[in-house]
Amino acid sequence: MANQREPNLLMPLLAGMLAWAIPGAGHVYLRRTVRGIILCICINGLFWAGMAFGGVFTVEPLEQRWWFVAQMCTGVSGLAGWYRQQHVRREIAARIGLEPTPPRYPAEAAGWRETFTRQLVREDLDLNYPTDNVARAYSGVAGMLNVLAIFDAVMLAAMGRLGEPPPRKPAKEPPL
Repeated sequence: MANQREPNLLMPLLAGMLAWAIPGAGHVYLRRTVRGIILCICINGLFWAGMAFGGVFTVEPLEQRWWFVAQMCTGVSGLAGWYRQQHVRREIAARIGLEPTPPRYPAEAAGWRETFTRQLVREDLDLNYPTDNVARAYSGVAGMLNVLAIFDAVMLAAMGRLGEPPPRKPAKEPPL
């Protein structure tokens, strides 16, 4: 049953941080367990489906900044994807004698990217059209859905709504 409680200042903040870190955790904190589990499964499933389509370079902060920002809204999942991508990038760059990140100057960065991309093609790790678009769309949309879930958890906490809402009573049919 949904309880109305006087919200404190920390409740919305904690609900929002939990909802960002693990999608659905903010709702579980607010005792809306069913909604929290559904959000967790759907948002994480969508993110990791995108990663399955595109592989480790789906999360790409250098070339795809806006998709990267959206992907980071999935919290721990986005951070795990980014960490893995950084690890693989460093490993490949070290193998072919490049710095782990491209140089700051455009002329040098173009050469770095070309060499790195050739190596990705040789190792069959590059993302190709349309798979790259699908992979980034899945993982980015998961992040945007989590933004909505974060907003929902923060607003529920700010209003002091705890627990699942009670079931609605069926409307009485009018007499004939």
